[in-house]
Amino acid sequence: MMDNLTDIQKKYIFFFFIGIFTFYLSGYVLRGFHPPQNIYLMLLIYGILFGIGILFSKERSSVFVVNAFVISFVALLLISAGFFAWSAYGHMNSKSISADLLDYTPEDFVTITEEELNDYPALKETIETQRYVKASPGEWRQTIEFLEEKGSYEIKVGNEYYRISFATA
Repeated sequence: MMDNLTDIQKKYIFFFFIGIFTFYLSGYVLRGFHPPQNIYLMLLIYGILFGIGILFSKERSSVFVVNAFVISFVALLLISAGFFAWSAYGHMNSKSISADLLDYTPEDFVTITEEELNDYPALKETIETQRYVKASPGEWRQTIEFLEEKGSYEIKVGNEYYRISFATA
């Protein structure tokens, strides 16, 4: 298939990959930078790679330069937008539950039975492990509703008291 492409089409494909490579190189180089500096630096990296691409392609016509710019920049924008959307989706679904063991008896608490805990596996796991436990958004919401119906986020399980916390990323 690559044999059927003209020399100019191969160069346009090269610039498409420059746009994609800019995204990955920027992600590697710019770890630790925060907006808006990382965006400016990504555009600087893009400009440098685009300039190097123009030098290597040996094409100097304004039509080629504009087309190459559009192709590479659109590739960069599409992969950036896709990554942003994927990250937002992951952030939306990042929910956790934690249980802090209390060394005192709280004024307002509710007693949770083992049978009730079996209906809320993330809550049960966080009580057993004393760590943050990831929960699906549905289970996270159901656990909140369960404790709100019971009347408190401070609970008694067995002979121990816990304060239940809910977090999102």
